[in-house]
Amino acid sequence: MFLNKYFSKLVIGFLLIACMWYGKNIDSWGRNRIIDNDVVSYYAYLPAGLIFHDLSFSFMKELPADFDGKIWLGTAPNGKPILRMTMGLAILWMPFFVIAHLYAKVMGISAFGYSWPYSLSIFVAAIFYLFLGLVFLRKILLRYFSDIVTGITLLLIVLATNLMYYVISEPGMSHVFSFALITVFLHFTMKWIEKPEISSTLVLGSLAGLIVLIRPVNGLVLAFPVLVAISSVVDFKQRLFARWKLILLAGVAAFLMVLPQMIYWKVQTGHFVFNSYMDSGRFYFANPHLIDGLFGFRKGWLIYTPIMLFPIVGLLFLKRYAKDVLLSTTVFVGLFLFVVFSWWCWWYGGSYGARPMIDTYGILSIPLATFLSVILKSTWWKKGVVGLLLLFFVYLNQFQMSQYRTSLLHWDSMTPKAYRAIFLKKNWPDGYDKMIKVPDYEKALKGEKE
Repeated sequence: MFLNKYFSKLVIGFLLIACMWYGKNIDSWGRNRIIDNDVVSYYAYLPAGLIFHDLSFSFMKELPADFDGKIWLGTAPNGKPILRMTMGLAILWMPFFVIAHLYAKVMGISAFGYSWPYSLSIFVAAIFYLFLGLVFLRKILLRYFSDIVTGITLLLIVLATNLMYYVISEPGMSHVFSFALITVFLHFTMKWIEKPEISSTLVLGSLAGLIVLIRPVNGLVLAFPVLVAISSVVDFKQRLFARWKLILLAGVAAFLMVLPQMIYWKVQTGHFVFNSYMDSGRFYFANPHLIDGLFGFRKGWLIYTPIMLFPIVGLLFLKRYAKDVLLSTTVFVGLFLFVVFSWWCWWYGGSYGARPMIDTYGILSIPLATFLSVILKSTWWKKGVVGLLLLFFVYLNQFQMSQYRTSLLHWDSMTPKAYRAIFLKKNWPDGYDKMIKVPDYEKALKGEKE
């Protein structure tokens, strides 16, 4: 009885403690490995705006010789410096950054924005947003499923997927934050569908703006307020016309969230809307890499996160448990897979698994819980087989995370031969460098076969 009522809450507590303990042992902030790679460009808004008060980055000419950070800038067509990434993550990190800055000043630690307290603040932010995402995911799942199924689903979403890696090892990447925001967005969508109010409308609009400001492709999540509980074109028209004022209000809230970015672009480029990725922002929709993205050994989603086979199967049974989100979930997942694997760099550079899919795990938790519910009502041998597979997928994910941290599981050059050679092994196989295949980034950028 106790577990039936509190199991999912205990799971959230366990997962947070596990991630904090694991992250502390890895100590990415102490080794100054958090503000690196893409994070450099996500993060630079904060020290530039709040410490140097100069988003044109002219202060870089006067940095001291012992400056301990990295600042990477692109060049806009007008010759001015421009940050490649948008400022959505910087907005989420701001409260944590301010606390870290005050601590650094008081303790006499380098306060230019790049010493260990600032890196630690990003890890703390990742833990906080993981907590936020799990709390709201629990609320969503309990609408349709028992507390036991909800708790098991939460465990699997963290322990058996690459979400955990991007909390404990690379918390500065956008994925745990997008996971949280999209999950909260889904929760408020359901509230808005049931009882449209100004408060939930403003929250939805603000969340939509932030979600797009972090990763524009995640704007596809707008399929949910459009399609949840819609059974016909007539239903869609009725919702559109009955709530047009609230929809407009949500649009205004979203616009206000992205307005600071537009102003920054206008000042630096002369345009309110600007593709800061420039040449790297190419999509080849006529040639999507769906098979590679799902099953390829370089970075296939279902190869490195095989537990996600279960929510795909769960979609077939979703009508029994969560009929109101069947259409929106199916449309969103289909569109999302198509778009993310149409990007020229469909393997998303150096990453553990198909990292853009992490953003969708709050949504995919619903068909995953559906699958678990179906299995729990099936025969004992099916329960046993699936239970063993679930335990293996958790073990495999944890093992592969450790392989990835040592580069045994290569960041962008895996092949079937290399995967077989390292499968469940900790030692480097002979001739490993000949088993991997480095991608041809230049050909991929042009849309050519590598």
